[in-house]
Amino acid sequence: MRTAIQTRDDLSFTKRDDMGRLINWPRNNPGVAADWEKGLACFDYEITELAAHDETEAFGAIQFALCGMGGRYTNLEIGFVDRVARAAVIGLRAMRNGSERFEPKDSVEA
Repeated sequence: MRTAIQTRDDLSFTKRDDMGRLINWPRNNPGVAADWEKGLACFDYEITELAAHDETEAFGAIQFALCGMGGRYTNLEIGFVDRVARAAVIGLRAMRNGSERFEPKDSVEA
């Protein structure tokens, strides 16, 4: 049984290092073709579920995942970024139609 995604620690693509620091994106991604769907799912399912629970936490997950990609562009990164770009366009459309801008509640730690 899968637990609810309520913090960045619950995401499949994050983990803690030996010092307890959160690693926000996998560093040893091999870049296989199947990772395209995995990258889509990281956003479509995990980030979406996290945002439904805590938008500020989801904001941090997106922000630090993109920073953690550090210029890598395997299928995992490309799939994730595809979904972020689509969500950004939807957000811009919503703002044009009167939705308020998102503002994180607190600062988000890396």
